[in-house]
Amino acid sequence: MTLLVAGIAGTSVWMVSDTVIVGGDIPLRDRQYEIKVRPSLDRMALIGFAGDQHHGARILSSATESPAGYRTLGALVAEHLQYPSVDLAYGYTDENGAHLFRIAQGQAQQLAAFHIGNSEAFDHFQRVRHATEIDPAPKAVEIFIQGGPIPIPEPLHIATVAMLRLFVERQERDVGGWALPYLLTSEGFFFCGYAYSVSDPILARASPGSPVPHGTPEAGGFGLSVTELGKDEGLVVYWPQLSGGYLFVRDGTAIAQKKIAGSPSEFKEAALRILGRPVDIWFGDKALGRPDSVTVVTGDDGKPAMAIGRRGNNLSFSVLNTESVFRSKASLNFNPDRKMHDGLSIGNLKIELAEDSGSVTLKIIRDGNSIAQVSLQANELEKLLAHLAEMRAAMPTQIGLEPPAGPGTQELVVVDPAWRTNFSVHSDLDGILMRLRHLGFGWLTFLLPHHEARSLGDWLSRNAKETPRA
Repeated sequence: MTLLVAGIAGTSVWMVSDTVIVGGDIPLRDRQYEIKVRPSLDRMALIGFAGDQHHGARILSSATESPAGYRTLGALVAEHLQYPSVDLAYGYTDENGAHLFRIAQGQAQQLAAFHIGNSEAFDHFQRVRHATEIDPAPKAVEIFIQGGPIPIPEPLHIATVAMLRLFVERQERDVGGWALPYLLTSEGFFFCGYAYSVSDPILARASPGSPVPHGTPEAGGFGLSVTELGKDEGLVVYWPQLSGGYLFVRDGTAIAQKKIAGSPSEFKEAALRILGRPVDIWFGDKALGRPDSVTVVTGDDGKPAMAIGRRGNNLSFSVLNTESVFRSKASLNFNPDRKMHDGLSIGNLKIELAEDSGSVTLKIIRDGNSIAQVSLQANELEKLLAHLAEMRAAMPTQIGLEPPAGPGTQELVVVDPAWRTNFSVHSDLDGILMRLRHLGFGWLTFLLPHHEARSLGDWLSRNAKETPRA
């Protein structure tokens, strides 16, 4: 059986399907995997199927070679009429926007959202998707990461999570495998890779700041990593608890499967030998080391919930809330340079980082066109930031006296900043001067009254761990 859900979000089309094939002469223990959503070769359409595996895969393979548009829709309807055991989903974009069609029961319907496949499983999917309360594994931490070259629309993100939770909850096991999420925009299609992880029940014995380890099958843990190979050259699927996974490598319109066993390192080494180039998976078996940065994320109750350490594109997690059920959400940019080069917009102001990262251009935009611009070098930008900070300090609405808080708040932690201390620089200011180096804002200078400096020093002395001498 199959479940595929699809919808339109703004000017984009999204699709998520399962991948497992069971039923007929394929028992559950011998389940197979099938790619049930494929992009067209011109990159402007998505085609998915539910039903007969042989004819569905064949129809997808043929349809991907046809250009996006109404003519291909007609060909898909003809295939469905000849093989009514196959239902189809077809989405494409053109100068008139996004179009999405459900091809089932002998006709094509243009809809904003629908499903094809197992209707009973879809009812279960809807219950999961619209649940207002989280249903966590007891005393465990559940983490879902999804990314792409552009922000993921919320409906696609929610549908992917719901599809994965459906696989865990549904005892019939008639849908499952791993979720396959695609997004289609006016710029083309994107595969939205993800990682899903459920730890062992660690919270009963964890203290705030404890790392979140990979789960183990013995204690009910689970993990799944699904990433793209190159640009629509295939997919990489890995399960830590199974210690292995698959490579799905595209060769024209055909897709070859290669099963690989081993730890994350062994899997990546074997994939490198097979493909001649490295692959990415979300899980690792080597220590991350000290992160380059840490992001503290609050839960829906406004309290710090988790801390995400990052070194390059590798992540580690620690839990800060060990007392109550929480849900939190963070947004991390894995291609910050590209985002800066593409530009950030604030009102009528657009800010762009030069391709060589040597300067920043500020543009005034009116009716979509730049009417004035100025380029700033690094030292000039530092002066601008300093003046902007002075102006912000002069505004009547003041910065809060407490660190950022509230549901969904993210706080970026600068790791091991350089610091300098001096005595006061003015006779009317009694205290200790402390400077901290921020990578974006430069050197930030603070004057601590003596009693505050003493309190800070006492707290640091009491709580700092002893570092072995070299």
